[in-house]
Amino acid sequence: MPPRRRPAARSNAILLVVGVGVVFLLGLAIHGPVGGVLLLLVAAVLVQFTRGAWTHVRNEGKPLRLLVVAAVVVLAALKLLGQI
Repeated sequence: MPPRRRPAARSNAILLVVGVGVVFLLGLAIHGPVGGVLLLLVAAVLVQFTRGAWTHVRNEGKPLRLLVVAAVVVLAALKLLGQI
């Protein structure tokens, strides 16, 4: 029996998540406004992920998702202001 192929959508989703993680780490590592802009990009993607999955997320998980997005936005603002 030949091995099953993974659906393309699943592998694309994994690549997207890895890409967002890499951009997040770059945003943390790069100082100044460039790092802040990268973190804002990550926050925007997280908002889009959250909007798409909001109806499927359990009520217990919703505050944590909002907290993560808010934390990324705060980090981005601090980077843009030159505080970190």
